[in-house]
Amino acid sequence: MAVIQTLLNGATSLTIDKRKPTAVTISRGQHLKTQSRAPMVYKFVVSLNPGLRYDLDGNRGLLEEYDVTGRTTEEQVSLSNVTGSAYLMQYQGGLSASDAGNLTMTAATIAGTAAMVIDASGTTTAVAGTVVVEKGDYIQPINSRYPYQATQKVLRGSGTTVNIPISRAVIKETGYTYSGNAVSIGNNCKFTVKMVEQPTYGIIPGRYIQWNGDMALMEVLE
Repeated sequence: MAVIQTLLNGATSLTIDKRKPTAVTISRGQHLKTQSRAPMVYKFVVSLNPGLRYDLDGNRGLLEEYDVTGRTTEEQVSLSNVTGSAYLMQYQGGLSASDAGNLTMTAATIAGTAAMVIDASGTTTAVAGTVVVEKGDYIQPINSRYPYQATQKVLRGSGTTVNIPISRAVIKETGYTYSGNAVSIGNNCKFTVKMVEQPTYGIIPGRYIQWNGDMALMEVLE
């Protein structure tokens, strides 16, 4: 059972924190200095569903899995499955589903650079003015641990490749080769997370599960 995803799906609210880690110092003369410390990671605070019945829908088993998972087990999750929130990662570009499925990574995509170079030669129905990604669209190499977000609108153009600026530098993955891998976009992208705050729970009259706080998730880097 994917317990983190199950609880995330029923969230009553979701906070997303993708701020860059930044050191801030202010001198006696009131000069402000800031320094960004890479890499940026995604963090989530999840307000859990207070309407779960302990004795229904396998929820007792869900709690057992929750306790076993703890804060040491990672899980892949999608924000697109959160109830009423499919729009969070929805693709906003103009490629057809078939053309989007033909995007592949190229060898020009290098860990440490804040851009992805994508082979778009398979987008046979797209024209030069077709939007490949809008600013904020999610993009993720297949079988990669990490999704990224476009920081600019990118058009198809007339070349065989497109260059997509992204919100954080490509993160190196041991044994992973970008070249030739297909690309997931929008709701198909997933985060690899662990719980960093795991609230306790109790059972209250009516057999309802009462959560003693929010669940906090953090993306796991290799």
